[in-house]
Amino acid sequence: MATSGATADRIDGDSIRRFDKHQRIQHIMLFSSFILLAITGLPMKFSEWAISQWWIGVWGGIDNVRTVHHAAAWIMIASCVYHVVYLLVSLIVLKRPFPTHMLPRPQDVKDLVLDMKYYVGLTDEKPQFGRFSYREKFDYWAVGWGMVIMIGGGLILMFPVEAARILPGWAIPFALVAHSDEAILAVGWILVVHMYFAHLHPLVFPMNKAIFTGKVPLHQYREEHGLEYAQIMAAANLPLVPAEETAAPVLGGSPVVQEPGVAEPA
Repeated sequence: MATSGATADRIDGDSIRRFDKHQRIQHIMLFSSFILLAITGLPMKFSEWAISQWWIGVWGGIDNVRTVHHAAAWIMIASCVYHVVYLLVSLIVLKRPFPTHMLPRPQDVKDLVLDMKYYVGLTDEKPQFGRFSYREKFDYWAVGWGMVIMIGGGLILMFPVEAARILPGWAIPFALVAHSDEAILAVGWILVVHMYFAHLHPLVFPMNKAIFTGKVPLHQYREEHGLEYAQIMAAANLPLVPAEETAAPVLGGSPVVQEPGVAEPA
């Protein structure tokens, strides 16, 4: 069974290191390509709308929109390949434990129910999360499933002549529907759910900077990942108190700083 990675060396001053540089680069590639794909793909799907025609005109025509869309698609594909290689290197070369904390488990269902009861006022008890909450797990695995549909369908649409030579006739229209409808689901989820918890939630407003800095303030980590926070603090022999009430944790006479590198996969 893999360890949770809740070690004292993840404490960095008054923060806990959560993401390494590879994870941050992957996320930047993913969200930047996603934004470009959304703002160029949706106008092509709803090309009959006046606002879509205006937006395509802003880009200088449909050919330019399609070129940017394809370029962004290759960036997203590169981020997917980067992540897979990152996982393989972590597991095979660096011999890191398999990240079991990212796998769905029955406790996630219980956390979901308790979370919903908390948000509608049926209980004052909030669920306590470890390294990843059920929402983060859903985000991760939804991206994985979405990649299969988006990349598979996108490549068929990008190379329709070649695809028609090896696939049945219905494959191209099916790819168009699957690709574009999955895009709407993804954009909807990002705008409604991900944007709130990553940017608009009172704890992180106006933006959660962790994916850029790699670090989460202690008080925020305690609120979002209380179970792992307790494990990390216990490993460091530090008291479980809000970060704003204490100075930066000091181990061995100086703040603990973890050198950036390949950490456990997110």
